Amino acid sequence: PLNNPWHWTAFAGILRQSFMFYESGHRVEKVISHPNYDSKTKNNDIALMKLQTPLTFNDLVKPVCLPNPGMMLEPEQPCWISGWGATEEKGKTSDVLNEAMVPLIETQRCNSRYVYDNLITPAMICAGFLQGTVDSCQGDSGGPLVTWKDNVWWLIGDTSWGSGCAKAYRPGVYGNVTVFTDWIYRQMR
Repeated sequence: PLNNPWHWTAFAGILRQSFMFYESGHRVEKVISHPNYDSKTKNNDIALMKLQTPLTFNDLVKPVCLPNPGMMLEPEQPCWISGWGATEEKGKTSDVLNEAMVPLIETQRCNSRYVYDNLITPAMICAGFLQGTVDSCQGDSGGPLVTWKDNVWWLIGDTSWGSGCAKAYRPGVYGNVTVFTDWIYRQMR
């Protein structure tokens, strides 16, 4: 199963997937999935990986800050997604790490009947453009949704689900890390 640490190797500071064949990566010691994860609704879609050895920070490997619980975010706050996922729906994954800016979408708007019709829970955040154009896609799941605020990068979401890729009225849905901060700190003890 996916929570078996032997199924995972973590890489940091790598911009091309193909480079992973030449690197040893970092062994994963433990995978901690949220106990209330619901695979049907994707509620509480977050997991943590404890590495056997700590990462060494450098120009390509830097930490990101965890948000305070309930951190206030502005409507349409610019955020960035990154990943090696497909660059178009039903496309292949990318060898090159891609990034894109997506604005936050207010939960009330994302829950409207024209968008996700009340599927968005407090443990989720929507980001993207209602007209489509830019989105995360297959292969990006678990990747970061970050924002720049007060001269710091904050991890406010983890790529979770969507309906297709970059479709109108179907923005990306991310785990709301501000809801999980306390749980994350408890797991780190």
